[in-house]
Amino acid sequence: MGRQSDAKDRLLDAANNLFRDRGFSAVGVAELCSTAKVNKGSFYHYFPSKQALLLEVIDAAWDETGMLVEWEEQIPHRPVEQLRRFLEELFVFHYADQESSGRVRGSLLSNLVHELGTRNDKISKKLSELVERETAVFEALLTEAIDRGEVSLGHPRPAAESLVGCIHGLLMLAKVRNDLSVLPQSENELLRLSGVVQE
Repeated sequence: MGRQSDAKDRLLDAANNLFRDRGFSAVGVAELCSTAKVNKGSFYHYFPSKQALLLEVIDAAWDETGMLVEWEEQIPHRPVEQLRRFLEELFVFHYADQESSGRVRGSLLSNLVHELGTRNDKISKKLSELVERETAVFEALLTEAIDRGEVSLGHPRPAAESLVGCIHGLLMLAKVRNDLSVLPQSENELLRLSGVVQE
């Protein structure tokens, strides 16, 4: 039996890096193939178009910490503790990305929303679905926190929407300033939005 090719994984990795670095429109198939060391025939074997590649990249990259997918399967019993951990892991992810790339590149989802807006129906729909998915996870987490008396909130949905909006807004601000310090500096405000009573 022959060795299984890792060409698809290399294309996904190259696309994630290049799209995060320069955006979707500025990166062509030839550059993606060159970076991944894959020929064009292999590219079109795995992906019918650059858009199809992007949709798969977004699916893999929307949860930068890996924690949101875990919460979808089971909401943690200590939601506030896990929310704090999520913010710490998010900051770690972006500091590591800055270290490897040499600058703050922001969230791939946020970058694509700003770049493409509603110009592409399929991509716009996918981005909208993932933002809604993220919001629903935070809503479930905050609902659990309310039930356990860990937060002071009337309704979890608006708080979850504000939390998601503020997180992506802060990542955009960090990118504009090329300075990630705004993330840890805003941690208490993000917790306050979530109804966490600060001691």
